[in-house]
Amino acid sequence: MRVLGLSMPLVKPGDDLGKLIVRASEQAGGLRDGDVIVVTSKVVATAQGRVRELARVRPSARARKLATQADLEPEFVALVLREGGRVVRAAKGVILTLKGGVLCANAGVDSSNAPLGHVVLMPTKPDRAAGELRQAIARRTNARVGVIIVDSNVKPLRLGTVGQTIGVAGLEPVVDCRGQHDLYGKPLRLTFRALADQLATAAQLVMGEAAERVPVVIVREVGVELAERPRHSPKISPKRCIYFNGLKLSKKY
Repeated sequence: MRVLGLSMPLVKPGDDLGKLIVRASEQAGGLRDGDVIVVTSKVVATAQGRVRELARVRPSARARKLATQADLEPEFVALVLREGGRVVRAAKGVILTLKGGVLCANAGVDSSNAPLGHVVLMPTKPDRAAGELRQAIARRTNARVGVIIVDSNVKPLRLGTVGQTIGVAGLEPVVDCRGQHDLYGKPLRLTFRALADQLATAAQLVMGEAAERVPVVIVREVGVELAERPRHSPKISPKRCIYFNGLKLSKKY
């Protein structure tokens, strides 16, 4: 497997992201059948115009109260609440939310790698955005590829961020290992491999989190199963989640 980072100019609202990716792919000899394109959620959202100026936001009373609890700017919290989803917990510096079936900090509202005084929201309909990006790349290259939109996430009781897929198109994101046998011949009964999340984390090794300016990665020679209509989704309901099921959610938010 090869993980090839692509340096790119700063993406602006309204940019043709597919065109920029194809142009940047020349750094890796162009795109090939079987490549998986991993793209940060930040550049997808920016190209969609999902950039907001905090000074233009008018926070509600609820946002001001929650901002005090979380020690965050009221304008920032107002955008978190506007983005929808459920507030699970509030702690100093962060609001844990359940948005679109994904647990994430601050409903994906993020000030890092955003212009001063601005924040970037999560992409709209990330699965659809991944599909549209895949089609745009195919029109320009005729390459059959997969696309993953990745965001940073933290895992329970672990320090630091890893990659998490929020949008996927053109590949099977989850591999069902049930029925396969382990080294001692015992059949696996519960195991699924979160393939898209594994590729997302591998890509983030190259992308970084600061000023690296590598928002797109080509994962090559990985042998993934490309699929027009994947059989599985990386998302599961809270009732099936070993961390989330049984969690007593606070009603104070």
